[in-house]
Amino acid sequence: MSLCGSVSAVRLNSQSNTIRMGSVLAFRGGESMGHALRIPFKKRSSKGACPLQVVCIDYPRPELENTVNFLEAASLSASFRAAPRPTKPLKVIIAGAGLAGLSTAKYLADAGHKPLLLEARDVLGGKVAAWKDDDGDWYETGLHIFFGAYPNVQNLFGELGINDRLQWKEHSMIFAMPNKPGEFSRFDFPEVLPAPLNGIWAILKNNEMLTWPEKVKFAIGLLPAMLGGQPYVEAQDGLTVKEWMRKQGIPDRVTDNVFIAMSKALNFINPDELSMQCILIALNRFLQEKNGSKMAFLDGNPPERLCMPIVNHIESLGGEVWLNSRIKKIELNDDGTVKSFLLTNGNTIEGDAYVMAAPVDILKLLLPEDWREISYFKKLEKLVGVPVINVHI
Repeated sequence: MSLCGSVSAVRLNSQSNTIRMGSVLAFRGGESMGHALRIPFKKRSSKGACPLQVVCIDYPRPELENTVNFLEAASLSASFRAAPRPTKPLKVIIAGAGLAGLSTAKYLADAGHKPLLLEARDVLGGKVAAWKDDDGDWYETGLHIFFGAYPNVQNLFGELGINDRLQWKEHSMIFAMPNKPGEFSRFDFPEVLPAPLNGIWAILKNNEMLTWPEKVKFAIGLLPAMLGGQPYVEAQDGLTVKEWMRKQGIPDRVTDNVFIAMSKALNFINPDELSMQCILIALNRFLQEKNGSKMAFLDGNPPERLCMPIVNHIESLGGEVWLNSRIKKIELNDDGTVKSFLLTNGNTIEGDAYVMAAPVDILKLLLPEDWREISYFKKLEKLVGVPVINVHI
């Protein structure tokens, strides 16, 4: 199991003993990576188990560097490295070594400052943390997908020189069919078409998930998002996914068949709870960028394959990363500004500036009493974390 990558979809026909590969299986760390691997099989009776043919293909990295969003991300990142060196570097204390805390420390170090990153646990990564069991297998905190529409993280991979650690997949979105256990339906994005035509084609060509009337209403309903851009997207924050769909005249079956999966993938909650802004942010990128919806997986566990290169970069520039450094209390000065972080081991950590990159639930627990009535922090009361349990089989 530890060698397997992912199977997108495989269609089997047991009566004719034929197989049509909808996608590919990638073996991590195997010698066959990047090569076609054909496994011969014997013809069996139609009453027997279906034969399986496995083909391993490594898809090339798509062209992302010329998109507007990537160029903006690269320019912003470069501005930290090009900034004048400070005469007195700031010591910045950062709480939380997830990707937010790690990238904050990385760019502060690029700008010539001295970040100190504190992580409560003994593992890096936060939401992308992973643990190794006694057999050497890694257990991750979920399925982590790196879309082409993630300009900041794609730029980060390039800056660290680890683009080769992303395994790009066929440009398809594959959904489990509701009410049809074990069956899958594909939305294939043709390489020859630009965005948004490739996405529209993918929707129109799928005849298993949606009927033609549903597809037409779905496409018409998306027009305001396609034409209105980011201002329109931000204005939809007050509507749930289900409310927005009904407002646009999109049938409930589209929500049930497609957007339940998208809602749970993005925020682990249902369409009647999730703000449509979250969905539209993703859809807007997918519709604007040809390779925005193209997916890649990391070639190993995130703490070692992604987080450690960031740590190495931080430390090479004089920054520090401490594990097992849990914050017990945020201590304040008389004027209400942060004086220090008190750790559970009794140590007091002082700096010139402080950053909280921990989950909102942790911040709410640590929030000083003097801050709770400040209008800015009172907004935290409306933010609720979503608990998630992963079951590994």
